[in-house]
Amino acid sequence: MMNKPKLSSYLIIFMLVGIVLTMHMAPAALIAMLIYLLTKRLGDRFQKYLSETWARLSATIVIVLILASAAITLSLFLSNALGNEENLAGLAAKLGESIDDVKRDIPPTLLTYLPDNILTLKGSLSDLAKEHIHELSIAGKEGLHTFAHILIGVVAALLISMHSFSPLKQAQPFAREMRHRLTFLGKAFENIVFAQIKISAINTLLTGIFLLGVLPAFGVHLPYSKTLVILTFFTGLLPVVGNLISNIVITVISLGISLKVALAALLFLIGMHKLEYFVNAKIVGTKIQASAWELLLALLIMEACFGVTGLLIAPIVYAYIKSELIQEKMI
Repeated sequence: MMNKPKLSSYLIIFMLVGIVLTMHMAPAALIAMLIYLLTKRLGDRFQKYLSETWARLSATIVIVLILASAAITLSLFLSNALGNEENLAGLAAKLGESIDDVKRDIPPTLLTYLPDNILTLKGSLSDLAKEHIHELSIAGKEGLHTFAHILIGVVAALLISMHSFSPLKQAQPFAREMRHRLTFLGKAFENIVFAQIKISAINTLLTGIFLLGVLPAFGVHLPYSKTLVILTFFTGLLPVVGNLISNIVITVISLGISLKVALAALLFLIGMHKLEYFVNAKIVGTKIQASAWELLLALLIMEACFGVTGLLIAPIVYAYIKSELIQEKMI
């Protein structure tokens, strides 16, 4: 029979997972775990040359500097991209041209639903925003809450990575069991992260071939194509949903060329998105010793129960549960 400390540790772990799922805290939890993993790995490397305390401190400082540099670089990039009127004007002009292409290609009965020009479209979007100002304000507040959760999670991860824990053999029964649970959970997360990097690399390669090879071969040169390839890699680090983000951006920019290019891009990206389910299941399944159908089933169930948050957490939760079952020799 399972002892009380172990049972209590299981209950607390699943309670924490339940809070993350129901309170939509997946982004904060995943980023915090990633920061802790990177800091821990870097600290282990530094221990070859420094004492344990100085190694952890040095690793934390390096990660903080990397995060600060990334934030500054992103801010400068967005400032330049959004402040470049020439690019925005060119994009608006291409959107206007795409509307003309749509008018030529679709049945006349649908023309009444299209704006006459890009200015009408801009006004329509403005009116739509005014009609849904309440929903937009709520979305803005939720975005701020998510950012606050992420910031707190990052700080907590850095503090935990600097903390010195007593040896496992000297820990009390409950603390020892909790550390076992967290170790399994951390290993599951680590396996999923490195598997997701491989998946993102495959998605980026296919997208790069399409944007930089296939489209130019047909005389189509998509604006910001190199930036889109880079965006595909970084958004692809998020399971499933990251691919959706890059797909939407690529399709919208393709619309600035013509409706035909946008449809071609959309069909390609939908096919790649569907392929990702099987690639995801295969690569991740190899890491956690699970069949493709097992992971697909976990993704479907978690998505049905918790939406996008469930998709993000599903591979980690399944990998953790399976590792616990293997450890207990139940499977």
